[in-house]
Amino acid sequence: MLLRKSQLWFGWLLCAWLLTVIVPLSLSAETNEEERPRLPLAIEVFLKKPAQHQYDLHIHLTNISDTPVMVDVRDLPWNPMDGDTWFSAFRLDAQKPSLQHDAPLGRFGSRQVRLMPGESIQNSMPLNARMPSLLQDIAQFGVQLRWDCPPPNLLFFCKQGSPTTITIPKGDLGQPDIYTIDTDACLAFEHRIGLLGIPEGQEVLFLLTPEPVITALEKVQALLLEVDEYVTHCQPQWTNSWAVSFFTDPQFAGFLRDGDNPRYFKEGLWQRANVGQYSSQIRTLFRFPWIKKRADTHYLSVYHLRQNHALVTP
Repeated sequence: MLLRKSQLWFGWLLCAWLLTVIVPLSLSAETNEEERPRLPLAIEVFLKKPAQHQYDLHIHLTNISDTPVMVDVRDLPWNPMDGDTWFSAFRLDAQKPSLQHDAPLGRFGSRQVRLMPGESIQNSMPLNARMPSLLQDIAQFGVQLRWDCPPPNLLFFCKQGSPTTITIPKGDLGQPDIYTIDTDACLAFEHRIGLLGIPEGQEVLFLLTPEPVITALEKVQALLLEVDEYVTHCQPQWTNSWAVSFFTDPQFAGFLRDGDNPRYFKEGLWQRANVGQYSSQIRTLFRFPWIKKRADTHYLSVYHLRQNHALVTP
């Protein structure tokens, strides 16, 4: 009996300790979350079908203020932190159960992106991989995607008048989106920008670019403006988050893992030919990334260049 009372007393003490430690911690987390102000970025969501039976969300964030806004890539809705999600998916049957939602795990690096007034940052979120039963549920019941406005676990607002649900009807055929593309104009674009290739399933361009172009920032700016025009007119299924890898020799064009590139890298050839990289999402140009004495980084927004004809800043 004495042992039983001791166990009960220990259990009570443990509960009391947990309440004194865990509750304040949770309240502190909630307070910290509430203290983070919403950014004047308006979110807008579109459903896209880049291939047969493939469903993607295209997400646009636009600066709706009159001043520049800094946003961290960790807070962007296509970079969920530790599996957190901001939308739900429901099967359109009588019970309307939610779909299993497998968000990617892991933490993302911190990098600030500056958005000028009216400038947008965009990316896509493939749904098939996130919801394993998606195609089956569409075929048998239909699926609806929903999110709150503003999303409670994002730092953004919703674009005024923008819908907060997307419905994929029962038996949707999953036909890919159709775009009108001027093939001749796109071939001319590809010749002007020196396009060597685009890896399948990637929004990445490999370009043949002479080293004197990379060393002159004004020339890189002019080239990237043409790349942006090419993407807009010839890759309409992309968002404005794309990347460029610049090569001085077509023999080495490709990712480091591709073909003979690992061997070329060991011989010091691939990294000499890969003279630059650019990410339109983080608005950053990396020149000579493999050569320590020549490497440098420049913040360069194609949108800002086009709208304001501004020079890049180191």
